[in-house]
Amino acid sequence: MPPRRSLRNRVAVTLAVFGALVSIALATLIYLMSHDLERRLIDDTLTAELDDLIARRQRNPYSLPEQTATIRAFVMPEKPTGDSVPGEVAALTPGQHHLVLAQTPYRAAVRITDGQRFVVLYDVTALERRERGFVLLLAASVLLVTLISALSGRRLATRVIAPVTELVRRAADLRPERMHTPLADAFPWVEIQQLAADFDAYLHRLHDFIERERLFTGDISHELRTPLAVISGASELLLSDETVDERNRARIARIGRAVAEMNEMTGALLALAREQDAVSAPSSACDVASLAAELVNRYRELFRTKPVELVLDIQAQPQIQAERAALSMVLGNLLRNALSFTSEGVVRVCVLPSAVEVHDTGKGIGDIDVARLFQPYVRGDDSHGAGLGLSLVQRLCERHDWRVTLANLPDGGTIARLEFGAPLPTA
Repeated sequence: MPPRRSLRNRVAVTLAVFGALVSIALATLIYLMSHDLERRLIDDTLTAELDDLIARRQRNPYSLPEQTATIRAFVMPEKPTGDSVPGEVAALTPGQHHLVLAQTPYRAAVRITDGQRFVVLYDVTALERRERGFVLLLAASVLLVTLISALSGRRLATRVIAPVTELVRRAADLRPERMHTPLADAFPWVEIQQLAADFDAYLHRLHDFIERERLFTGDISHELRTPLAVISGASELLLSDETVDERNRARIARIGRAVAEMNEMTGALLALAREQDAVSAPSSACDVASLAAELVNRYRELFRTKPVELVLDIQAQPQIQAERAALSMVLGNLLRNALSFTSEGVVRVCVLPSAVEVHDTGKGIGDIDVARLFQPYVRGDDSHGAGLGLSLVQRLCERHDWRVTLANLPDGGTIARLEFGAPLPTA
């Protein structure tokens, strides 16, 4: 499953990155233009000072070069000798230069006229300090613009996806009785209307499917219960016949009990196909211990030819709010599996205050993953069934909020545990 991502955060990050890139580009452009303009102004100043110095020297050969806090000037022969001028200055060629003297940065202008070398230096220490401050200001501006872009992007994304959020909320609030309320009519935006219309069409198909399923389960319930009622009525008539001997009467009574159990199981199976859950479905208190005793007696009779001892250990008398047929199907399936996979030995049914355990001395669960045994059409080793028994058990447990587990015992065999939570309080 791909990781979940927030569309709102994605839009905010995109706008933040876009704002950062634009602000960096603008800041870079502003810095380059400012730096170029600053250098041009300094060079113009140096050129003007150099022109003035040359003009004064032409009028008065003994005129001294100007020396101020930011400007220093030198006049020397075209090929200077001696140490009267710093070597870095004497080595400059005509034109504009940048040099450092005694850890002080200067911008220099050099010109050779009438056999003399004229040099004017401009101290750019203060300018470079201001330039560093300007760079920090630009960096802070970039960060501020990025933050504003992110906040604005998140706010914009919230407003843009608000219709989608509203559609999700309305879809989450849908109930089966309100599935005919169209979602598309609630949104004026064309794109959201299209999405909502597609969702309405899907809900309509889903509603039709549920309706067909409801009608189908109703028809199946009627068609199954009718022959069961006939069999039940026939068994009751046979039992009322005094000419029937005791041996056949016991067999007829067994048929009647089987029909009643089949009727209950039919209702439990059809309930799984309906939308109604176990919480809202009507159910009465179910005596777990008495049901376990009935199942033990039934399966003891069915497996009487097998060398397996079936033991019932009642340690509590819990009462739970559940469908008796559903609990009978779950416990019956676990008990039948234990008896089927135990060639000889003991199968013990333990009724606990909040659970029922089925222990057997069979060969245990094979290499197959235990969790996969509860999936449809997955069978264990040496199983001849369709692989639907434990899957049905799992579905019934999920419907009633129960929990079923399987595990191998250390000394061999298997333990199946059905947990049904806290029992009903006893009077």
